[in-house]
Amino acid sequence: MRPHEWFHVQPLAAGVWQLTEPGHVAMWLVVGPGRAVLIDTGCGLAPLRPLVDELAGGVPVTVAQTHHHMDHVGGSHEFTEVLIHPAGVEGLAAGVPADRLAGYREYALAQEEAAAAYADLDDRFFHLLRDEYRPRPLPAALRDGTWSIAPVTATGTLEEGDVLDLGGGRSLAVMHTPGHSPADLSFELVGEGLLFGGDTVNTGPVYVQNPDSSLTLLRGSLARLADRAPALTRVFCSHFMRTAVPPSYLQAQVDALDALLAGEIATRPAVDCVGTAVDEAVFDGFSFFVPRGWTARTAAAHAEEAAA
Repeated sequence: MRPHEWFHVQPLAAGVWQLTEPGHVAMWLVVGPGRAVLIDTGCGLAPLRPLVDELAGGVPVTVAQTHHHMDHVGGSHEFTEVLIHPAGVEGLAAGVPADRLAGYREYALAQEEAAAAYADLDDRFFHLLRDEYRPRPLPAALRDGTWSIAPVTATGTLEEGDVLDLGGGRSLAVMHTPGHSPADLSFELVGEGLLFGGDTVNTGPVYVQNPDSSLTLLRGSLARLADRAPALTRVFCSHFMRTAVPPSYLQAQVDALDALLAGEIATRPAVDCVGTAVDEAVFDGFSFFVPRGWTARTAAAHAEEAAA
């Protein structure tokens, strides 16, 4: 497999592309006359820089991380300028433990097997699949267990209110949107109606089960993004096959979190992509992963303890 074949390249607007590792993660390249910004760098399963340089057309490329988790930073070592929220600097520099990579490897192998059966059913009955939804054959490094993600030292940081100037009047506004992790950032292409939400907004399960995750912070972040809905036309998500949603989706997730935090929603047992047992609150078109045994009462108690 040539490196470019691992990524699905989809133009979103003039000078804007989504680069997807189908079934795994999406990233976005926004190009201006003076600078290109690559939002996230994926899993690091195939060389990314040659494709990005080809699309960027010779302007310098800056990596802007939505956060430091392994499926968003895998190709960051290929670039000379890498920016992240201060809360993600340490995680980016720490690299990824082998056990987490091994857990994701099992998930990817299971997904590949399931995708073949899914494609067969789609061919017979549904006819919904497009190229952007079809997982590629897994690279050898993942199959044989040699896949690794290099630690990266950030060359700078990004915080709420920062603006990335791409030249020619094009810019990306930075919003700090914690909840999934403390380091989460979202990026709005100013005046062009596009929001890149990273893992703050997602289809399928939104991961809020980690020790540093917070449902209440996520609710606040999504509410802030929902307030931007009148200025938006499309919202882009990092994971699963629906990577673009309408702005109204943001308020739907706020409303869902309100119901979950009020104790109105039952959860069911589930497992995340690295094999961790979690509970899942399911809504129409998305869900939230929370820690196993989570209840609204324990969440409220933890919030009061943190406030104290």
